[in-house]
Amino acid sequence: MRLLVTGATGFVGSHVVRRLLDDGHELRLLARTPAKVGPLMVKMGVDADRLEVVEGDITAADSVRRAVAGCDAVVHAAAVVATDPTMEAEMQATNLRGATNVVDSALEQGCDPIVHVSSVAALFPFQTDPVTPDHPVNGDGAYGETKAACEHMVRRHQEAGAPIVTLYPSGIIGPDDWTESINLSSVILWLEKGFPTAKNISGSYVDVRDLAEIVAASMAPGNGPRRLLATGTYLTAADHHARIEEAIGVPLKKLPTPQPIMWAWGRLGDVARRFGKDIVLTSDGYNYLFHSKPGDDSATVAATGVQFRPVVETFRDTFRWLYEAGHVSADKVGVLAD
Repeated sequence: MRLLVTGATGFVGSHVVRRLLDDGHELRLLARTPAKVGPLMVKMGVDADRLEVVEGDITAADSVRRAVAGCDAVVHAAAVVATDPTMEAEMQATNLRGATNVVDSALEQGCDPIVHVSSVAALFPFQTDPVTPDHPVNGDGAYGETKAACEHMVRRHQEAGAPIVTLYPSGIIGPDDWTESINLSSVILWLEKGFPTAKNISGSYVDVRDLAEIVAASMAPGNGPRRLLATGTYLTAADHHARIEEAIGVPLKKLPTPQPIMWAWGRLGDVARRFGKDIVLTSDGYNYLFHSKPGDDSATVAATGVQFRPVVETFRDTFRWLYEAGHVSADKVGVLAD
């Protein structure tokens, strides 16, 4: 199939490109800065000569329409992703307009399927336990609100029978994070300073490679609209600390941070971002940490055949890559540096 991929210079998009090429698809990439594609693909171990790269912006309907022309299917992975309050205007200007342009152009072209990489943030705060792929649309915080707006648009098309596959990932981590995604600073903090000890912390993590597998498994046309949850592994604070120790093979420090301290940290993080400083946590990040719930991925497994890998495997591969890429020193990754 001839496929258009948006967001190919991002964390998820670059992994999707590599996986789709493995299946023999012809790929066209829509990129605002085409010069970024080649160097990134070299790092990903991808032959950039196999890619057709067109310059354009998802917020420009004409450039999206030209990029979609002649394609059989579309993977829309482009978005502004942030818990940074200073990026609210950019998220509002980009995410819904971009998703609308891509979906409308793909439908006009007759693409099947149209894979839309959404986020569990579109469903947050969660009203069910576990979370399901048909969870009501909510959206909290600047990013969540923009993803919820995209979700309302997509679900209207799905209800009319449009062949849109929506993918809802949780916290995405994994190796080859060359674009330094939103979760990278948190992962580095775990290794450098220890994992926060507040007992009510929890969260779900999905391997970026598993997301790419789900996208690849969704490429068959004729299956109609689908919603696929990809929350991966749900961890409490104690589970989280134990799984990191299991991955690195040595004791991990604990970062003493009661919930009120975490709350203050998040608010301070909002202020710091306005002065160009990143202290990892923001108030939106705090909300996700303390109001998470597990998800039920069974329908995704049944529909795609993709089995989510154990979180310890994801941690091992991620931490080893962090060390090899120079993000952390050998003493922080234990046996993985051997």
